Amino acid sequence: MRGYHDIGGDPAGPIPKEQLPWQHWEKQVEAIRSILGDGSRRLVSLDELRHGFESFGADKYRSLSFYRRRLDAMLDILERKGVVTRDEVMQRVREIEARRGPTTKE
Repeated sequence: MRGYHDIGGDPAGPIPKEQLPWQHWEKQVEAIRSILGDGSRRLVSLDELRHGFESFGADKYRSLSFYRRRLDAMLDILERKGVVTRDEVMQRVREIEARRGPTTKE
């Protein structure tokens, strides 16, 4: 049985071929993923990440962008491993945002 994330072979129309610029936060997510999965840390493997976002459930999976799925899966994995909690990460984000002041949401 195919999972909700497996869309191979489904009709989807033409594939867009233009290169879209990365948003700053997307670059940060990818950089963090690379650091967490590098040879010395090995905290989050690509297989764990893929399994993480393929386990979200159809509604959550479809409602999030590619990089948001990656971020949420990383947070779930790190929390499960006892590295950091989602609440700790969000508290730190709030502290940084307070220091920087209002910014435009991407």
